[in-house]
Amino acid sequence: GQKTEKDPPIFSQEYLLQNQADLISSLCLVIMSGLLFKATRALSAKFCMVQHNTTNLTDPDEKAMYAVGRADICMSLFYSLLFIAIHAVENEYFWEKIGRRLHLSKTRMSEFMDQGSTMPFHIAIVAGAIYVFVQVNSRSL
Repeated sequence: GQKTEKDPPIFSQEYLLQNQADLISSLCLVIMSGLLFKATRALSAKFCMVQHNTTNLTDPDEKAMYAVGRADICMSLFYSLLFIAIHAVENEYFWEKIGRRLHLSKTRMSEFMDQGSTMPFHIAIVAGAIYVFVQVNSRSL
């Protein structure tokens, strides 16, 4: 007969590892849904918007100014979780489909997934470096 694998117990380490993308995306959905309701909007906004206000309140004509500060810890956590969920979806749907079409062995598939999943980060780092380089050179001219 067929060998059936039992699901790991809920809240075990194996369960959390297998379902981390689903759990994190559900948490992000709850936080974003909180923006829809007046009662939870203030709490959800702490996770989605810059909070460390440095505006001079004595001048009414001054635009709102924000800086990085302790009030932004929740926002940093939320965006980190959001990028983890995006990364997991990218791995599951994009890189696995390409790997299956290439008919790779398990070892090569593992290497392909490792390299493929880090490629967007490498591209983002190079793009950021080019952006900074262009900005610095345009200011010095």
